[in-house]
Amino acid sequence: MDYAVMKTAPEEFAKQMKREHKRTDMAPFECYIAGKPAKGFKLSYMTEAGGMAYQLIVSGVANGQPVLVQLTLDIDPYKNEDIPALPRQIVQISPNTQLTTAK
Repeated sequence: MDYAVMKTAPEEFAKQMKREHKRTDMAPFECYIAGKPAKGFKLSYMTEAGGMAYQLIVSGVANGQPVLVQLTLDIDPYKNEDIPALPRQIVQISPNTQLTTAK
């Protein structure tokens, strides 16, 4: 992914994921990749098994390289502690962000 593509790719990717899952809610949020400001989208949708799934799609620049992270969780992440330890080393939710999902 290059810098020009990165400007629109994250939102387009989130919209594509929304189309793949029926009744998906999507909302933007503020976050960080490797400590640098990044753009994120949170998606919430029902799984085929009847439970809920939550995806964080985050894009930004880390060490001079464009990065896109897709993280799927089975719990609704409201704070950094809700993200597993390993991915939390890369993606952090902004402390000012109320991570909710809008329709």
